[in-house]
Amino acid sequence: MTIHQLQSDDEITAAFPLMRELRDRLHADTFLREVRRQQAQGYELIGAFADGRLVALAGVRRTHTLSRGEHLFIDDLVTDAAVQGRGYGSALIRWLAVRAAEEGIPRLHLDSRITAKGFYQRLGFTFHTSIPCWLDVSNYLAEGRTTL
Repeated sequence: MTIHQLQSDDEITAAFPLMRELRDRLHADTFLREVRRQQAQGYELIGAFADGRLVALAGVRRTHTLSRGEHLFIDDLVTDAAVQGRGYGSALIRWLAVRAAEEGIPRLHLDSRITAKGFYQRLGFTFHTSIPCWLDVSNYLAEGRTTL
């Protein structure tokens, strides 16, 4: 298996079908543009290849927050459903951990789907009690909310 950052338009575009398995809001005609937009903010798309075929994908960014300090945030991690369970996702996490250590980054962070919790626990991730959530601004404002 080989792992490297996807940089060319062709490499990134070819990763769309796999990323689409994880992010169903994505569309082929805007995928490259969305990745490039995130790259301007430090995002990297990392691919794992077996026999020349993309089998796992990670979208990551180095960041610092008051709550977490310096860390590598894993925005996206997906393994091709046809090859799940063969260690490709684990190998990609290990590659990211080694790279983080080499760059002096002490931790990896991510938000996990409940269906992937067991996978991340087996890798040694610690789970916190925070619950990621979001607010649709247009609906919120349309409802005329000004106070609780």
